[in-house]
Amino acid sequence: MAWYRLAAGEPFGDISFCVEDGKLVEATTAEVAEAEPAPAAWHQALRDHLQGVRPFPLEMDLSAVPPFHRAVMQAAMEIPCGETRTYGQLAARAGRPGAARAAGSAMARNPFVLLVPCHRVVPASGGIGNYGAGEGSRMKARLLAWEKEVTLGVD
Repeated sequence: MAWYRLAAGEPFGDISFCVEDGKLVEATTAEVAEAEPAPAAWHQALRDHLQGVRPFPLEMDLSAVPPFHRAVMQAAMEIPCGETRTYGQLAARAGRPGAARAAGSAMARNPFVLLVPCHRVVPASGGIGNYGAGEGSRMKARLLAWEKEVTLGVD
């Protein structure tokens, strides 16, 4: 198992990636002391992944993720860059209509921050809701604003 740290800059911040047997097992904004610098190409790869241009170059190992959480993560990855969905919509897409809270719990436990774009999931009551990575809801707001800018050309 090896940790890599990517200084991804705004709006992403720094991201630590854990790789085992050639697969990604975790991506987090938490600082990992033993992390080596990530390959420079991962910076553009992260941007490309979020914009839907191409998948991130490492496959995510989902073997430890419970089935419903996996379905929720897959549904989140289908949300286009620059768009949002509610937790209820995400739950329905994952096959469990009415399970908005369970979908929220799945997103809160997302082991692949940014790669599984949980920042695109918002509460039905309005606002952007919580975000467990980086600076919390401020980071979520920056990510959503960046995605709006790159997809719509809006400042």
